[in-house]
Parts: sequence; structure tokens; C-alpha cells
Amino acid sequence: MEDEPTNRSGGPRRREAMHMPSAEVIVDHAPAWLTVSQLCRRWQLDRKTVYKFIDAELLPAWRVGPHLYRVSVADVLHFESRNRILPK
Repeated sequence: MEDEPTNRSGGPRRREAMHMPSAEVIVDHAPAWLTVSQLCRRWQLDRKTVYKFIDAELLPAWRVGPHLYRVSVADVLHFESRNRILPK
């Protein structure tokens, strides 16, 4: 017989049922802010380009440190819809 896993008191360890959050909970915990690095990956642009959008006030951003910015997801979606290039 194999040794059963035990807890700290020496008794058999009980298995707890894993609780998986529903999709609604995951959506509620989505980040409300994106970093410049995340925007670079999302848009496949260089950091300098994203900073130019911020400096030109085309993309609203909040400064959270000397060189750190955060952009709200709502502003990102608005920027994307406003600047979408349509196929010819």
C-alpha cells in the first residue's frame, strides 16, 4: 500500500474541490488600464510611436510615475475605432 499524503498533524490530507471562476467573473477582473508595453504588443508598434500619440494628445494617458503611463481600455477602444484603416 502506498503512503497516503498527510497534513501537518499527520492525518490524511483531504482533497479540496477546485473552484473555477465563471466567465463573468473573469471579465469583471479584466484590467481597466493598459501599459505602453501592452499597447506596443497589441498594435505592433514601437514604444516611441505610442509615446508620440500620448504627447500629441491623440491618446489620453495617466502618468503614474516619472516615465510610466497607463491608458484606459475605453480610451484604447475609442482610439482604435477612430483610427481604423479600412481596406480598399
